[in-house]
Amino acid sequence: MTGTTSGTEFGGILLRWLSESRSGRASALRDGIRGQARAQGLELKEYADWDWTRKAAALGFIDVDLRADRWSVAPPVLTRLPHADGLALLTGARTARISARVEEAAQEWMELITVPHRPEAGEAPLPDTLLLQYEDPRTLREAAELLRVRYVPCAALQLAELLPQAAPGPESAPPGGSTAATLEKYELRLQRFVPVARDDEDGLYRWRGADYARLTRVRRDGVFHAVDRETGVYLELARHRTGAMRWRPESGEGRAGVGRFFVDRYAPLPALHERAVVLCSGFPPSTGKQAQTRAYDNVPRALAEAIAASLQQNLETVPRPVAATGGRTE
Repeated sequence: MTGTTSGTEFGGILLRWLSESRSGRASALRDGIRGQARAQGLELKEYADWDWTRKAAALGFIDVDLRADRWSVAPPVLTRLPHADGLALLTGARTARISARVEEAAQEWMELITVPHRPEAGEAPLPDTLLLQYEDPRTLREAAELLRVRYVPCAALQLAELLPQAAPGPESAPPGGSTAATLEKYELRLQRFVPVARDDEDGLYRWRGADYARLTRVRRDGVFHAVDRETGVYLELARHRTGAMRWRPESGEGRAGVGRFFVDRYAPLPALHERAVVLCSGFPPSTGKQAQTRAYDNVPRALAEAIAASLQQNLETVPRPVAATGGRTE
């Protein structure tokens, strides 16, 4: 993954490399992102490599298992976007063969819309979003066959039926020995982990294991349980009855059932939940004012409610934008 390319090609080159390699170590992928950025003269902010990996997984390009330190490329898929007025998303692997078939189809019969990713300063550019425009959804299955990709009617809504309920995992050993010196507890008021000397209160903890891997555990009634960080934060939010999600319907006629889904930045969604909402639009979330929220577009209310329920959240509904005098929107 070397050579001189423009920033807009960065994500495409990475995805091609991942697609041809098929699988590998997640830590090596993050090193590769940093290496490619240096080769292109891009200055990445801290954790930009992890952010790229997370967003690429949410967009359906790759699957990542951080506990096993593995990634694998996702199969190529054509799927409809919900309530998107005749748009389907082409995601997953982009090998040289797949890209050639897509380019040929775009020249001959396919209405293809290519949308480059516009990264913020310090971010690693993602691959272009490829959208297929169609008039009759019955033609999408044939289109997928011609492209030799899998057709999924609507991946976002199908994932809604697979969302796991947030709950403490299997019982786990508490911190001990030398690992106790790395103990941290999640403070909801500060929205982050802070060092602590004791683990005698229920809550969300993390520490370094014997192999220096970071372990995240939730303590309930004196018993520690395994949990991933994202789910653990939502369990803490539920324990303190604190909300972190909002949904606002769109203002257009006939669009009351679809809208923008807001999640507080300190409470990122678990991987499957985030993929479900990202695949509603085919784009990563945008960052709100002062970088305090993530906003996902074109999300049906039913999906937003399913995500909130699975994470023990009460979804707050924000009023639709109202056009004021002078054409200004409030």
